[in-house]
Amino acid sequence: MGRLVNYFPTITAFIAFILTLLCLFAGTQKAVIPGANIMTVLTSNSSENTGICDFYSIYVMSYCEGDLISGDRRITNCSSSSIFFSFDPSTVLLEESGNTTSLSNLGWPDAISDDFDAFSMTTRSMGVFYSIGAGVAGLAMLARGYLEARRGPRQTVLELSALLIGFTMLGISSIIATVIAFQFVNLVNSHGEDSGVKAEYGSQFLGMTWAAAGMFLMGSVTSLMMVLFDRGRSEEDGPADDPPEEEAKSLVHSEDDYDSGNPSVKGHDD
Repeated sequence: MGRLVNYFPTITAFIAFILTLLCLFAGTQKAVIPGANIMTVLTSNSSENTGICDFYSIYVMSYCEGDLISGDRRITNCSSSSIFFSFDPSTVLLEESGNTTSLSNLGWPDAISDDFDAFSMTTRSMGVFYSIGAGVAGLAMLARGYLEARRGPRQTVLELSALLIGFTMLGISSIIATVIAFQFVNLVNSHGEDSGVKAEYGSQFLGMTWAAAGMFLMGSVTSLMMVLFDRGRSEEDGPADDPPEEEAKSLVHSEDDYDSGNPSVKGHDD
């Protein structure tokens, strides 16, 4: 049981690593966790026969588009992926409609385009945060594997630091995703109410990102407690390993007196 506790931070780092990669690469291909989107924008009915798709699902590094068939969403295409991705609805809709008319004629409110533009820098940062989170999770596992052969299962500051950085990165990303889910989606719905444009947040993505942040948090707390415990134990064991300086000197003088034939010492021996 004790050894399992020693490896618990590494286990949480591994789980967080997998979850972070899933959040990062979801939607980069049509078959890669299509349901784990940050949010989905549903266009209005007036977009029929204009080349505009029925919905656009937005992910960390890309977006996917598709059609609604009997209420089911069928993804037809996904964009190229980028760490600094940000969804620009004006560019996408104009390109798909052939740039033949204004977006307002297609039933797309300009206010929604302004909303996405205001959040563009925030959404671009998400890919960076998730990449750093995945990187430090991998670093924590590599540090455990390297130090396992040198020091055994004891925790190190390196592994603790990696877990804390990972928790910070995933915490920031999860907060951004939550703000998008509950604030930005409501803003889009408010501005698109008269035009029939709606937005929905992805509950699956929120569950994955907060689970990853939770794994980093549990690993960080456990690793911190073990580092403090190991340090305290080392300080307690340190003085017991070496005799006090005065006692060591006394022993040295006693041996020298005995070897030099000191009468007082021999008298005690007699």
